[in-house]
Amino acid sequence: MPLGIAALAAIAIATYAWAAPAGSAAGDLPSEQFLAEQGLTIVGPMQAAGGLKAWAAYREQQPIPIYRLPDGKHWVIGTVIDAQGKDVNAKTLQAAVQKPMGQQIWSDLERTHWIGDGKPDAPHIAYVFTDPNCPYCNQLWREARPWVQSGQLQLRHILVAVLRPSSEGKAAAILGAKSPEQALAGHAQAYADAHGKNPDTLGIAALPRIPLSARDALANNVSLMTAMGLRATPATIWKNAQGQ
Repeated sequence: MPLGIAALAAIAIATYAWAAPAGSAAGDLPSEQFLAEQGLTIVGPMQAAGGLKAWAAYREQQPIPIYRLPDGKHWVIGTVIDAQGKDVNAKTLQAAVQKPMGQQIWSDLERTHWIGDGKPDAPHIAYVFTDPNCPYCNQLWREARPWVQSGQLQLRHILVAVLRPSSEGKAAAILGAKSPEQALAGHAQAYADAHGKNPDTLGIAALPRIPLSARDALANNVSLMTAMGLRATPATIWKNAQGQ
């Protein structure tokens, strides 16, 4: 239900507000420095119920609305609700940030140390956060063989080490191999052939000492996985027919 400024008593705007510094000129948004410190990416103005001037933004994978209060000197980050508790701007915000946020996600994935599985010119691409000791990752690898081998799909594995102590050493061995693609394929096949024995003894042998470059790459991969709100492996990201 549309709300005007007179109805502010009937809405709740949660809970983070800030003001322009004393003596500074009021503007549409706070300073770029402040926004950068908050990790906010501004998409642009959006139409908002409630009579407030609003902008769509996001931080990591979280859509965030920014509202400027009528005095032009104060802003609020949060949720505007109506008398029934409905978030009146949720759909507008999601529509505004969906495309740029998706583009940022895809760009972040492309910059990782991913390992390709399938033809580079495959019409379909999926990124997969993969732990070398993950049985469900291996199941995904097995079940994807028809699409990968037919040239329809390329899986891009982003290795993480989150399940077992040997995960880091195995992931480092794959990353450091002369051909990471062949090393990953060999590991996955050996894991599949072992039929669920002790994961620590399956597939590629874990390196006893982890090179710093591999440790950094794996840490960055885990950080990205966490920033995307992903908590388990395999975690798979792909684009739909509309490129979203």
